[in-house]
Amino acid sequence: MQVLSINVSKKRKIKHLNREIETGIFKQPLAENKVFIDTLGLVGDEQADLKNHGGPDKAVYAYGYQHYDYWRQVLPNQPLNYGGFGENLTLAELAEERVQIGDTFGLGEAKLQVTQPRVPCFKLGIKFDYLKMPKLFTQSLKTGIYFRVLKAGEVKVGDKLVLLEQARDSVTVQAVFSAYFMMQKAAATPVIKKAAAHPALSVEWRKQLEKYLARN
Repeated sequence: MQVLSINVSKKRKIKHLNREIETGIFKQPLAENKVFIDTLGLVGDEQADLKNHGGPDKAVYAYGYQHYDYWRQVLPNQPLNYGGFGENLTLAELAEERVQIGDTFGLGEAKLQVTQPRVPCFKLGIKFDYLKMPKLFTQSLKTGIYFRVLKAGEVKVGDKLVLLEQARDSVTVQAVFSAYFMMQKAAATPVIKKAAAHPALSVEWRKQLEKYLARN
């Protein structure tokens, strides 16, 4: 799970459906190939919608480069470069089906903890100029992973994401995402209950899962 690229962006305003919106999804690789990561994310990176992006529970977003081959087949006319999905860290591999909520990793000088899968919003459709992209992203289960920062520090291209501690009594990132979006109630509920009970889950997703359980 080696870092191939470190990607940041400043907020920018763009036109969408006859209105102006602000977004930080257009990430570009850092020429310096290194960055300091603190509890609010990568120094120099910006998010426009702080309600749904960024903050301590979603300080760092990582995506596996192994998924790019899949997307090149699905979206053959799209240029796909590092940072293409708005990720801060493009890793050689990041397996949502193996990584669990609460797993703790070392990366360079930093220490990161898994908090939730990425849930796509309409801005991903804007990024690809394809309004169906959020739906395709959800159906693919190739979500990428959000991390909180337990220890700040410098991270460089070439650093490896190293598992320090595997979470106990948890579920994988893909399992909880699939349960919430793709599965029937009977199969989904035990997974969602387990995820909602885990202390490392982000505050935002805990609220979502608790709402799901309350209405089911």
